[in-house]
Amino acid sequence: MITLGYWNARGLGQSIRFLLAYLGVEYTNKAYSTPEEWFGKDKNNLGLEFPNLPYIIDGEFKLTESQAIPIYLLKKYKRVDLLGLSNDGSNSEREVRVAQLTGVIKDIYKETLPVCFSPDFDKIKDQAFAKGEVLLKKLVSFLGDKEFLLTTLTYADFLLYEILCYYKYIYPQAITPTLTAYMNRFENLPGIKQYIANPNINLKAFLPPFATWSGPQ
Repeated sequence: MITLGYWNARGLGQSIRFLLAYLGVEYTNKAYSTPEEWFGKDKNNLGLEFPNLPYIIDGEFKLTESQAIPIYLLKKYKRVDLLGLSNDGSNSEREVRVAQLTGVIKDIYKETLPVCFSPDFDKIKDQAFAKGEVLLKKLVSFLGDKEFLLTTLTYADFLLYEILCYYKYIYPQAITPTLTAYMNRFENLPGIKQYIANPNINLKAFLPPFATWSGPQ
């Protein structure tokens, strides 16, 4: 069984958890509650080539980095369509579009997550989130009246949904009716709907408790 290691929070691990839920993959969720659990124990003792969170361990195979893990999972479980890949391996414009959208969304993450750890969170959050909103507006325009970013679901949608959850709580004025409908569609996907409804899963812990803003109170 696959083990997914990450903080006991959503962070960069949540889109991977959603992906596993959507794929119907059973896994062990190794959640680190304190820095000591990771830095003082497992980081240098798991045999990871580039120790970092999140990580996955699949038998003898070990992998880190949030960009690489979804690629491994989608290829392992034969859902390369979510990466935009053609089944025959031929060149695909859709694959490039998924990569482009993933890059744009990660740019929003880069504007968002550091703010949540800043001691000046309350002073700078509006300015920082407004900067990310510029890219969000472009994504809304790109989405248009489609169900998902590229009409049918891709991994880019997993990333976009997760960052929208941050905006929903911290900068709700950015969540347009179009984005609300989009989030509802994602939340009702098979596997994800059941995951969200699971009372044993805490989706209000966005970041580890040592972040200034770790989630809604």
